[in-house]
Amino acid sequence: MSEHQAGLFDRHYTHHLFLEFALGAGADMDGVRQALRDVLARAPASTPLLMAFGPGLWRKLSRSFTFPPFSLEGKAPSTQGDLLIWIQAENPSDLFDTALAASRRLREVLALQLEVQGFVYHDMRDLSGFVDGIGNPTGDKALAAAVIPEGQPGAGGSWMITQKWVHKLESFNALPVEEQEKVFGRTKADAVEFDGENMPENSHVGRTDVDHDGVPQKIWRRSVPYGTTTEHGSYFIAFTCERERFEFLLRRMYGMVDGVRDRLLDYSRPVTGSWWYAPSQEWLSAL
Repeated sequence: MSEHQAGLFDRHYTHHLFLEFALGAGADMDGVRQALRDVLARAPASTPLLMAFGPGLWRKLSRSFTFPPFSLEGKAPSTQGDLLIWIQAENPSDLFDTALAASRRLREVLALQLEVQGFVYHDMRDLSGFVDGIGNPTGDKALAAAVIPEGQPGAGGSWMITQKWVHKLESFNALPVEEQEKVFGRTKADAVEFDGENMPENSHVGRTDVDHDGVPQKIWRRSVPYGTTTEHGSYFIAFTCERERFEFLLRRMYGMVDGVRDRLLDYSRPVTGSWWYAPSQEWLSAL
C-alpha cells in the first residue's frame, strides 16, 4: 500500500514556507529530475518537505494520468505553477536553512514564481480571529478525505489546491462580532458552528460544508496566515481524494451553482490559484 508524504497530517509545526516554481521552455528534464532528487535527499527529517507537481511538469515526469491547469471560468485568478515545495518547521532557523538549500538547488533548473512564509497565529486562528480548519475530519476519515484510494490513478498521493488570499481586515474588523460570525457561520470565541436553521445561506460554512450527490465534500485543510503590516492574509492549502471536490466548493463560493455568493469574498480575495498532485512517498523514492 502506498504511503502519503510526511507532514501532511502533522499540525504541530508552527513555521511554514511555500515555494512555487515554473518550468521554462526547453528545460533539461534530466537536470530537473536530479535537482528534485537532491532536494528530497538533503531535507532533514525535522523539517518535513512536501513536493507536489502542476500538470505541465507532471506530464514530463509521468504518463500514468494527466490533469488540467487551475481554472474557474475566470472567476478566480489562475497562476498555475509547475512545482510546489512546502516546508514545515518548529522554529524559523530550521525553516530558513532547509528552504534556502532547497531554493538554491531548484533555482538552478526552475524559475521561482512565488514565495510565501506562513505561521501559526495564536491557537491556530486565521488573522480574522476565527479558528481555522475546524471542519477537518479526523482519524480514518481524514485519510479517506485527503488521500487517493488504492485502485485509483495516483493512489497514495493527494490532489491539492493552493491560493494566496489577501484579507481586508480593516473592513472585516469594522463589523460587529455578531455580524462577523454570520460571515463565517460559526462563533468567533469558541468556534461553534451555527445549527441548520440559524446558518446563513451565504456564510462560508453554509457554502462549503455540503454534500454533492449524497457524498460529503470533505477536504483536509492546512491553511496558515502570512504577511506583513501592509499585506496579510491566508495561504490556502488543502488536500483531497478527488480534485473535483475543490472545483465544486469553489463554484459554490462564487455563486456559480445557485447564485448565492460566499460572503467571505467581500473581505478576502485570492490573488493566485493552482491545482497540484502530491505523489506518494513510494513514487518520490523511485524518482
